[in-house]
Amino acid sequence: MTPDALTEVFGEFMGRLMCNVTQESLGTMLSSDITAHQFHILLQLTASEAPLPINRLADDLGLSVAATGRNVEKLVQLDMVDRREDSSDRRIKNLTITDLGRKTVASAVSDKHREVLSFAERLPAGLRNRLHDVMVEILDEGLIPPNPFFTAMKENA
Repeated sequence: MTPDALTEVFGEFMGRLMCNVTQESLGTMLSSDITAHQFHILLQLTASEAPLPINRLADDLGLSVAATGRNVEKLVQLDMVDRREDSSDRRIKNLTITDLGRKTVASAVSDKHREVLSFAERLPAGLRNRLHDVMVEILDEGLIPPNPFFTAMKENA
């Protein structure tokens, strides 16, 4: 099997799996009246161990400070993000996620978990075991390095 053939099958597999998962978690996002960019802000803040200045958040997201500010303003209005002046420099606005913001992220993660669990339950036991063993082997061999953002998000959600 060539890397191109594996890439094609893997892309199809992940696309189908994640599109189904995304449909479920989109419901959570839409019921919270937030956009994808705003949800991404919540994810970044969930993963952050300390308050984030808005300009750093903008850099992390690849958005302008103005666009990030507009998205943050909506999240502040929805009580999902807290914005405070930095104690050493009042021009800097530091952002933290609120309990409601954490609950919104946790609900979306829970939706994704349920959908992946449903997929796993539909797999015949032999296929499920083989898939599990291959994924564990890939992870154990370090072929996909740990992602600090993903790890922090799981720990803080």
